[in-house]
Amino acid sequence: MDKTKSLPPILYVDDEQDNLTVFNSAFRRDYEVHLATSGAEGLEILKKHEIQLIITDQRMPEMTGIQFLEKIIPEYPDCIRMILTGFSDIEAIIQAINTGRVYRYITKPWSKEELKMNIDKALETYHLREQNRQLIEDLKEANQTLEQKVIDRTRKIEAQNQEITCSIQYASKIQHALLPPDEELKKLLPSYFVLSKPRDIVSGDYYWLATKNDKVIIAVADCTGHGVPGAFMSILGVSFLNEIVNKAVTIRANEILNQLCGQVIKSLHQTGKNDEARDGMEMALCVIDFSKNKLQYSGAFRPLYLIHDGELKEFKGDSMPIGIYEEEDQSFTNTEMVFKKDDIIYLFTDGYVDQFGGAGRKKFMSENFKKLLNTIHNKPMPEQKKALEKKFEEWRGEVDQVDDILIVGIRM
Repeated sequence: MDKTKSLPPILYVDDEQDNLTVFNSAFRRDYEVHLATSGAEGLEILKKHEIQLIITDQRMPEMTGIQFLEKIIPEYPDCIRMILTGFSDIEAIIQAINTGRVYRYITKPWSKEELKMNIDKALETYHLREQNRQLIEDLKEANQTLEQKVIDRTRKIEAQNQEITCSIQYASKIQHALLPPDEELKKLLPSYFVLSKPRDIVSGDYYWLATKNDKVIIAVADCTGHGVPGAFMSILGVSFLNEIVNKAVTIRANEILNQLCGQVIKSLHQTGKNDEARDGMEMALCVIDFSKNKLQYSGAFRPLYLIHDGELKEFKGDSMPIGIYEEEDQSFTNTEMVFKKDDIIYLFTDGYVDQFGGAGRKKFMSENFKKLLNTIHNKPMPEQKKALEKKFEEWRGEVDQVDDILIVGIRM
């Protein structure tokens, strides 16, 4: 068996026969050496053999080394090209290297060790390029195979998404059905607005309304999370509130929150362990006695804003949620006050004040919200709602809505 067939094929071009003999003697055991005395002869060898590396002398009659290498580029672009040259030709060689046509130049006289090192590096570059080309071909073939799979899977995912979206939209109808209808709001509240902007199809924010013993009970709540998880919590909240008020003999705002908290902890099996999910809700709840102009308020993290004689007063809720809490036996605070005609109360979740926007893409913040309410509180309630919506969109701009938004305003 001819062992040279397994050696990397290289071509050496030089018009001096002695140089060819020396080169062949030095490297014939390491490479499959092909020799040519001119560029024309080198072209004929290239037609017959697959050459990986070409080394050519620069100064040759009829065709210089650079001219030879430039000539083979169109048909043999993959060959690694090297030049042997004297010091007087270095400037021209460097120009050839800079244009990307020559891999490296070797100055004469060359040493066997240095030249072999450069040949091996050049052949390594050749094989790396070949491997890259093969990888690209493999990737193209794999991409063609995967393209149809991607199309098929995309269609499947789109169908699944459509099915999920339809289910969530139906869930949204159920959630809206649990909220107080407009007819009930108009019947129980003298003048009001409800601004509700879910971030997703369904919302973790909800409002609730009931009447008992000639009192109107209204609550605004923000459940843990938004979207589907928040919506499930809101359904629990509405169910528990209805049950609590139906069974109640006397109506006190803080007692409703205390009982609701107990129901949430019990139904979610909350124990207070560190690795346990702290699901729950924040809430502002008011009990309004319109016949006596009296108002009770109790809050779980959520405040109540009251505008009285043109001045906005803030009543802060307790710093604990409707859900498991470190101080489990602590009761929510009940705040009682007297209101007069044209006083306004605002119950709201944190989505509006936490919205990013404006020139610096910062949160809207509570202070700006208070200033806005002070500015618009003399307007009719529907116009207040429009003003709040307009300001929100102006502030948000191109920024995505970050949370569910719910604001309820009631003029006494």
